[in-house]
Amino acid sequence: MINLENIEDKFKKIINSKEFNKLQSYYNSCKHIFFLGHGGNMAVAEHAAIDNSRLTNKNVKAPGGGVLVTSIQSDFSYKDWLLKWLEMSTRGLDKSECLVVGFSCSIGSNSSNAIINALNWADDNGIKASMISAQYNPCGNSNIIKIVQDVKNYHTSELLSLALTYQFVEGAGFSCPSIIK
Repeated sequence: MINLENIEDKFKKIINSKEFNKLQSYYNSCKHIFFLGHGGNMAVAEHAAIDNSRLTNKNVKAPGGGVLVTSIQSDFSYKDWLLKWLEMSTRGLDKSECLVVGFSCSIGSNSSNAIINALNWADDNGIKASMISAQYNPCGNSNIIKIVQDVKNYHTSELLSLALTYQFVEGAGFSCPSIIK
């Protein structure tokens, strides 16, 4: 049987933390939400963006798709592609109404560092930012809310990350639909 590392207990611990409560309040007050991920968390970010957009009144986006990714990486650099996407995506927006949430399982990898570069850019430009990671990641500006899942398996981290995005929906006063009506 797959080891889910007591995922429900970890979920409860995270959503009851002061860091998550601060992040939830940012989510509640912001109009524009940007989810960033890499690897499996890129799929989590895309999935979460679609569901958060359709289930709330928020404008929620995530980068994805081969054309977008390879185009931006080709024009800029791998370490800056998420930063450049975020810069383009926030043009003309009131930065005080924006929130960026990064999801990462790895620490210190090139792809994790690309998320941190984007979060640092966001923070430097008056955008609220958070990193949700499998293990503690010491990188990033001090204003970035760091939420540590304290898990060792990629699948557990990715499942927790997606679950937390549904908690954002519920925590903002919206509802996640039931399969059975």
